[in-house]
Amino acid sequence: MNTTPRTERYHLVCRECSLERLYDAATDADALSRDHVAATGHRVVVDRIA
Repeated sequence: MNTTPRTERYHLVCRECSLERLYDAATDADALSRDHVAATGHRVVVDRIA
């Protein structure tokens, strides 16, 4: 039995530049996504990963 606790992670990637990050909190990923889109107009995707 695996006793390691599973935590959620969030993967942020910009489809138009090299921005790519992993976050432990959805709010952090969403904040950077909003800021990046506002500053650049790029298409950014944030997905939860296991």
